[in-house]
Amino acid sequence: MTQLKINEYLKTDIDKLKLFASETHTPVIFKLDTISFNEDEMINTVESKEHVIIGRIFPNSNIFKEGAFQIQIKVPPYYPLDPPKIYFITPIYHPSVGKDGEFYHELLLKTVQWTNRTSLVDVIKAIVERIDETDLYYSKNHEIIDEYTKNRTEFNRKALEMIKKHGLPRN
Repeated sequence: MTQLKINEYLKTDIDKLKLFASETHTPVIFKLDTISFNEDEMINTVESKEHVIIGRIFPNSNIFKEGAFQIQIKVPPYYPLDPPKIYFITPIYHPSVGKDGEFYHELLLKTVQWTNRTSLVDVIKAIVERIDETDLYYSKNHEIIDEYTKNRTEFNRKALEMIKKHGLPRN
């Protein structure tokens, strides 16, 4: 795939993400905050660089529905051939999020489930689904997953405490 084709694909995928972000009556809600590049210029260049998208997710599970969380999507130069990296800007207490804010999901692993047909909308849906439903096999923070499995009450308390301290309003 040439760089111009990759840029065209990214532009189309971002247009789909914007449309998805404008929908209000879906189970997965995402609000787009910023995009770090000019989309019109992107189509006409062969320059290869990382792009950054920032937005907010609105989980639905009992604890995490108490706040919204800002995330950063780092789109690599050869997207969609390479998966993006996801970071939580808003601190969150969750087994799938590392201490550095990096989000872990098998969909984002090039050697596991990533394909060049996976869209940014698919990524957003996977993030919200994983925050709502923890997968014990794909976790980033082993201390938290241990607490999640052995002392759910304490996990819930710490997660809610962090949401109250750092979570964004849901409006």
